[in-house]
Amino acid sequence: MSATADVVFLTRHYPPNPNINGEAVCDLVAYLEQEHGIRSKVLCMGRSFAGGGGQRQPAGEVLRLWTPYEGNRVVPRLLTMVYDGLALVAYAWRYRNSWIVCTTSPPLLPLWVSWLLPRQTRWLLWAFDLFPEGFSATGWIKERHLLYRLTRWATYLHPPKGLIALGPRQGEHLRLAYRKPDLPTWLLPCGVFFHKPERPKTPPAWHDPQKITLGYCGNVGDPHNPEFIRAAIDHIDPKRHQLILALYGNQATGLKRYAQGKAGIALLDHVPREQLAFIDVHLVSLRRSWTHIAVPSKAVSAVAGGSAILFCGSPESDNWHLLQEAGWLIEENESIQQQVALFLEQLTLEELRRKQAAAPNIYQHLQQMVRQTYEQLGQMFQYKGR
Repeated sequence: MSATADVVFLTRHYPPNPNINGEAVCDLVAYLEQEHGIRSKVLCMGRSFAGGGGQRQPAGEVLRLWTPYEGNRVVPRLLTMVYDGLALVAYAWRYRNSWIVCTTSPPLLPLWVSWLLPRQTRWLLWAFDLFPEGFSATGWIKERHLLYRLTRWATYLHPPKGLIALGPRQGEHLRLAYRKPDLPTWLLPCGVFFHKPERPKTPPAWHDPQKITLGYCGNVGDPHNPEFIRAAIDHIDPKRHQLILALYGNQATGLKRYAQGKAGIALLDHVPREQLAFIDVHLVSLRRSWTHIAVPSKAVSAVAGGSAILFCGSPESDNWHLLQEAGWLIEENESIQQQVALFLEQLTLEELRRKQAAAPNIYQHLQQMVRQTYEQLGQMFQYKGR
């Protein structure tokens, strides 16, 4: 039996689960309802998330599906990933006459949507981290492996009606993958919010106004480069700098152990979003092999708070393309240790203030980009979704 909703969103995580991708979906759902009266149904998995994001109240009508496993063992994780995606698509079948917005979480969800829903389904792809490319970038499977090539071919054989990308470079990457250069594309950089909490008047206990504060607050997973963080640990000058580390992810334990007891370094469990502005320079990393496959939201969150970024990755990344006026670049294919040492040696307050001064204008531009996309999507759903 077919059910009705103006728009149906498919995603693994959704508030109050503290995941920033889910927050992004929640913001669009709220906008569509408040500004266009559009009814959204959100299909997500009933699971927790030990990571970043704020505690939010969910918008829209939410249905949370059962998931069999939430641990970190590789084989059960992979099997659960497949189950979660198939479960979402199976439930979405009853909404096949509605607009469907399919995110890329859980991995391979767009593959199941494109093959298992009717071909005439009006669906959009909302790209966060891309798969199966992420499996190859992680090293789980080689690009030349037959299974990988077949999965990638199947993923991009049937294109959606349009794309929602994290940035222009990722959008271009996806249009090439689908071999559809004219595929409609909207941009929604992750980490752009309109409810940004005010900076507290009282600084956190870890803040030292006499020093330049650097920080890495977030996931250190497969897309990220732990060598970059180790270089910062090795080369900060405790007389001039302090380094705040609030790490989670599969590479976090070793880094915490490496930083333990070193002068000028504070290890924290979590830095609330409203305190991010007390960090002068946020460290952001993305391995070159993950360029366009992932776009770290922590870079946007840093600029949102008026901070600068030190980005270790490819200059082709959307992070650098969109935010470079508020940051510095560390090239992955050169000596990271030498580059970080030179950066910290030469960093002055004057140069830092110049980069930070660029942040508000950049963030305002990103907010305008998001508002424009929200409005265009709202008009499209309102016109064709009834």
